[in-house]
Amino acid sequence: MIKKLLLLSCAASSLLATNGVNMIGTGTVSRSMGGTGVAFFSDGSGAMGKNIALIADVKESELHLDVTYFNASVSTSTQDYMILNETPANPGPAEATSQNHADTNFIPTVSYVSKIDDSWSWGATMMGAAGMGVDYKGEYAQRQVKTGMMLMKIIPGISYRTGNTTFGFAPVLGLGSLSLNYDEGQTQADGTRDTRQSNREGLFGTNIGGSDLVPAFGWQAGLDVKVTEKLRFGATYQSSLKYKYKDVANFKQFGPHGMVNMANDYTDGALQNFRDENIQTGTGFGNGFQTLSEYLQSDFGLSQLVADGLISLMPSGTIGASLDATNPVNLDDLTMEQPWEVAIGFGYELTDQVTVTGDYRYIAWGLAEGYKDFGWENQSVYALGFEFRPNKQFRFRGGYNYADSPLKNCSNEIGSLMTDIQGTLVFDQAVSMLNMTGFPAIATTHFTLGAGYDFSENVTVDAAFMYSPETVTTRSGSLVPGASDTLSDQLPANAHIPGLDMDYEYTTKMEQMTLSLGINYRF
Repeated sequence: MIKKLLLLSCAASSLLATNGVNMIGTGTVSRSMGGTGVAFFSDGSGAMGKNIALIADVKESELHLDVTYFNASVSTSTQDYMILNETPANPGPAEATSQNHADTNFIPTVSYVSKIDDSWSWGATMMGAAGMGVDYKGEYAQRQVKTGMMLMKIIPGISYRTGNTTFGFAPVLGLGSLSLNYDEGQTQADGTRDTRQSNREGLFGTNIGGSDLVPAFGWQAGLDVKVTEKLRFGATYQSSLKYKYKDVANFKQFGPHGMVNMANDYTDGALQNFRDENIQTGTGFGNGFQTLSEYLQSDFGLSQLVADGLISLMPSGTIGASLDATNPVNLDDLTMEQPWEVAIGFGYELTDQVTVTGDYRYIAWGLAEGYKDFGWENQSVYALGFEFRPNKQFRFRGGYNYADSPLKNCSNEIGSLMTDIQGTLVFDQAVSMLNMTGFPAIATTHFTLGAGYDFSENVTVDAAFMYSPETVTTRSGSLVPGASDTLSDQLPANAHIPGLDMDYEYTTKMEQMTLSLGINYRF
């Protein structure tokens, strides 16, 4: 039973969350009001997630159950003229839509909050907090990328009220799971494919996340000030949570070593045989060739520019070391630190029937280990919401949430430049591919609606709908910019030789919607 509950709380394997990898709200009411809630109390669940100080508003005790159905439509168009990736029969843009595993699209929250006395309150919650993932199995242009990252939080907290000011504090136990599966083969010289795809086991034997549930520890603190009877101000801070995932992927396959490995596969093991027969014996390159560059040009048909560039990028300097390093069993660990956040907000009762809310949140993706390595940028989130109460039983809500994507559009990228991913050099071209294809957290704009109804003094039911219209992000460049221009005297007019410039472009489109239902029981 515990495993099932944890699995449900983490289940988001085909989802792309909204502000980066974070859901825009915690609880149905918050989600219906644009993700606001730093200075607005609706129920204990929303307070535990948005501002722990707000649990002081609970009247006696509350039990809250909440579930959100999350659906994201994600497609990626890939145009990759790298000679080792391109399929000769279809060199143009290849678009594919990520598979959607509907059985893992439900995210639950369970909370309990209780008042101790007039000053003290306490509560605890377990919530699905964030996640993202795609599944391009069978789509070779997208390298059969299949990813899944799921994050949940267990939060026990306490608040203390003195006068019109309340302070809150809570330790946080985060539980995360991460997987990255991909096509470890590539197009052969005759246009055929080696279709092998890594298939590392998911959580509890499913296709959700990685094989392990990794803990991380942090804390959050909140402040709530009732400035007047109608105006409320809140502030909150959430510390970072550092997850250290084991055996995620062989990142050397996405750098210079991987180019050598793919060249070896592309020529049916010729480089391996060449290494075994010549380099290990110390007898030279043989076959009349004096340099490795000459060998690559003659046997593989690469230009001198490409051949020399490939050799210069090999940190080890030997073919053998590259082939050994890119063995698929040699998996690297990856630390992904959920960044710290700071938020401020207000709640103001315009009339007895209407309350408006506004939040500003700053999320430090660009300072967090893992995300900063992949080039994510810090994010400012702006949210507005309202609640209209026509009578004592009904409430109608709406909201708007906007944040620039932490992944920006990029053109004219020099893909052969390299980024250090926690000790491994990876081509910037591969970083763009992994971001756009595997982890495209690009949503920016969200519109929300919701309603609530009191069935009795003890039972309230709330519902929410969120829609994020299509967002498009493109990253493009060339592994060897200007190679065609450099060799223009050797090419026909307006010629493009695949594998010479090695151009690439990754364009991702995403559209999202969520439906949430919450039940709050007061006793």
